[in-house]
Amino acid sequence: MELSSTKPSSAFRLKKASAQHRFGHSGVAGMISLITAISLLGAACSGSSDDSGASDTSGGSDTTNTSAATTTDAVITTTVATTSTAPPESTTSTTEPASAIDLEGDKVLIEWENLSSEPFYAAPAGGDDPFYHIHTNPDVDGFFLSFELFTTGYGSEWTGETGTFDISCASATASTGICPYFDPDGPGPLEVLGTDFDATGSMTIVRLDGAGYELVVHDLVFGDGTSFEEFTVVG
Repeated sequence: MELSSTKPSSAFRLKKASAQHRFGHSGVAGMISLITAISLLGAACSGSSDDSGASDTSGGSDTTNTSAATTTDAVITTTVATTSTAPPESTTSTTEPASAIDLEGDKVLIEWENLSSEPFYAAPAGGDDPFYHIHTNPDVDGFFLSFELFTTGYGSEWTGETGTFDISCASATASTGICPYFDPDGPGPLEVLGTDFDATGSMTIVRLDGAGYELVVHDLVFGDGTSFEEFTVVG
């Protein structure tokens, strides 16, 4: 059987073409509308995301605006405590000068070198009754102790030589003429000679001349019983 090629009729082709024409215009328009809608939706989502990304620090305590954050360096001030030690208060100790006399013991103690002033000393200056005279200054030293040593005129047993001699002044002829006087708390006889004629003891004359003296007094006892430790008179 012989097949024949059957072509569509003109009416059919026209109807097909019309359908294709309608689909082409409406399809393109639809696609454009779809793309536009998607774009608008994406823009809306993007805008919403941008809005939510910005945080307002005034809206709550949980949000932080990092763009407005200010960094302040902490300044640490260290106070170093300094301890100042005050210098010790100066204490001026007043040392009493050593006394030249001690009356507290059984015997009077004389420290001639502790006298507060230079003792008076006079060598014989001639005349009928020459003598050496040594005594303290009671207005300064506080006591009067005197020695008068007659060379000639009074006493005959000593005439001015060195050595050890008795202290005796009771007789103008039978004595040495070595005569002491003691006033423990007064001026004693300064203007006139004073002598305890009852005083006893001995004296070693080491040196006695116009330039000075050195005498060692032993076992001196005055008429009232006042006794002395051995002491040296030097000047």
